[in-house]
Amino acid sequence: MGVQPLSCPFFHAVGLNTRPDAPESEKRALADFYDEVHLREVVALNEGFVSAARYELTDSGGAGDGVPRFLAVYGIDGEESARRFLARLDGPEEQRVAYTPGPDWDRITILWRMIWRNTGTTGVTDLTPGRIAMIGMDPAADASPAEVAEFDDFYTQTHLPEVVANFGYDRGSRFQLWHEFSHPAPGCPAYNAVYEAEEAKAPPPPTGVALTPGPRAWEERRVRWRVKYQRMG
Repeated sequence: MGVQPLSCPFFHAVGLNTRPDAPESEKRALADFYDEVHLREVVALNEGFVSAARYELTDSGGAGDGVPRFLAVYGIDGEESARRFLARLDGPEEQRVAYTPGPDWDRITILWRMIWRNTGTTGVTDLTPGRIAMIGMDPAADASPAEVAEFDDFYTQTHLPEVVANFGYDRGSRFQLWHEFSHPAPGCPAYNAVYEAEEAKAPPPPTGVALTPGPRAWEERRVRWRVKYQRMG
């Protein structure tokens, strides 16, 4: 399916949980439906959607039920396609895409649904990641526009390359929230850093790595979630 989702200018993220007492057979049915039917349909039926992948949570970063166990990501080729997608969702019912009915959706909770815009990348041009880490954050709450600009420059030019170089990732990308459909209160963070590794198995954590300190808006940032996922489909 085309360029990998996280290599695209935009990506649509859908994160969901099955009910806590769901049997393994129910979880397997959901996974099979996504891998064999739904991912392909979303790409085929939405103009500008070029690829899709499915991930399963390996590390919640202490966030518990606030982050989804299952994550689907869809690559979008640009802002015009993202706007067309929103217009169809907001338009008359007959303009919306009809997907193949899947498992009992009443038993599934959608925690995340948002569209992200790429604002900077370091590392390889394209890859098929076996694992990813996602860090959602906001700058210091009282940061001025000038301080936010400093935050952005430091994050893209300094912190992103340092993490890729020292923590076993092949690429790091920064994304800014473009549209939020759903996210647990108090809402979605403004920024999302995604670190990708081709190899599914993580290397041992490094020792003695000192990351460069950043400006005030960085040092007083609020990390909303820090999660890791393994590719499943």
